[in-house]
Amino acid sequence: MNNKEILKLIKGQLSSEKEKEVVDWLLNNPKKRKQYEILKAKEVAKNLRKTSKSSSRYTIKKRVYKYAAIILVILSSSALTWQLLNKNDFTNSDLNNTSLVLVTTQKAEKKVIILEDSTKITLNSNSALSYPKHFTGNTREVVIKGEAFFDVTKNEQKPFIVTTNEGLKIKVLGTSFNVKSYPEDRKMETTLVTGKVKVIEERKNTIVELSPSQKATYLKSEDKMIVEHVKTENFTSWKEGRLIYNETPMRDVIKDLERMYDLKFDVSSSKILDYKYKGEFNNLNINQILELFEISSPITYSIQKNNIIRLNIEQ
Repeated sequence: MNNKEILKLIKGQLSSEKEKEVVDWLLNNPKKRKQYEILKAKEVAKNLRKTSKSSSRYTIKKRVYKYAAIILVILSSSALTWQLLNKNDFTNSDLNNTSLVLVTTQKAEKKVIILEDSTKITLNSNSALSYPKHFTGNTREVVIKGEAFFDVTKNEQKPFIVTTNEGLKIKVLGTSFNVKSYPEDRKMETTLVTGKVKVIEERKNTIVELSPSQKATYLKSEDKMIVEHVKTENFTSWKEGRLIYNETPMRDVIKDLERMYDLKFDVSSSKILDYKYKGEFNNLNINQILELFEISSPITYSIQKNNIIRLNIEQ
């Protein structure tokens, strides 16, 4: 894949098969996703210039001021929003012909996306979501890499399907649930808040049905699915900036903090990774969290250069 194919994706000049291939490639290449976002912003700016030439001086000024801010937001946040791609000003442009949309977030960033069927998706940090701008056929399908909370608009004639890009699918009609599927994690999780979902592991065609307050965890190394009753708030409160842990291995806590605060932990002992942590971080800054570690656990810390935090454990 190269920049030419990325640009063709942006302009809607690829076949549906090639388009899916390029989007899947971007989902798996964070550096190239950044390139995509920059090229998309440039294409938006170019279309603005073309549109402005045929407008009055007053209209030109309004559009320049209006969209210059939008383009700056795109470049600074490293995310593409569905709302921007559907502005009426672009009805006749190539941008509006692109059938797939890719939205990404960097570390320490979240995004809210509203799909054309009014489904609301909250995308967590360091994640990527692809979806068709217009749902056609008998299903509504999206692909997630990372973590997202879905509040799906009900449509019994057109099920909503979430693919995790790692062989797991979640099928729903209308419900709310959380999906956590980072490639570097040992497991994938689906936590159901309302409604019902089917979780499908494609390799073995394992299917489990979840009811509210149930969580399905797929353990990658063991190739098995575990279903348990949980307090859903513990797995969805990240949307409000809260992290809740109940006997959670520190390896999972560390990964969450690295994504949310864009930093790196250096662990002195494997005992730290296996330590089961219990506590809640309610919109705290990282220094407050580190202090809580020292108060509520045998873990101590020291801050190194380049945003690296060294964790130690008392013997």
